[in-house]
Formats: sequence, structure tokens, C-alpha cells
Amino acid sequence: MKKILYILYFILTGSSTLLISCDEPEELTPKVDDTSDYYLLPTGSILNAQDREEVQALWDEYNNAINQ
Repeated sequence: MKKILYILYFILTGSSTLLISCDEPEELTPKVDDTSDYYLLPTGSILNAQDREEVQALWDEYNNAINQ
């Protein structure tokens, strides 16, 4: 009987704390629709031979470091 009372006590306290903590929704700032549909896409640049060699050397160094 005591075990049932303990279980009932825990259920009541758990549900009461849940109901007390969820009494009102969080207040949010008003939503403003001032978004833009215009997006600027980045322009790429073509690397010259020296830049490609530097990038490839860094890439090889990275691959060697993670494959040890």
C-alpha cells in the first residue's frame, strides 16, 4: 500500500509541476516581413598555374596528414 502511495505522490507532483511550468506561451517579437528576394551570387576566379600548384600542395599535405 505504501508503494502505491509513493507512486501516486510522484505522479501527482510530476504532473503538477508540468502543468504549472507550461501555463503561458513564450512571448515572441512580432514578425516583420522585410526580407529580400535578390541574392548576389559570388563570382569565381580562375587560378593560374602557380596558384593551382600551391593549392595542390596544401591538398596533398592535408591528405597525407589524415591518412597516417
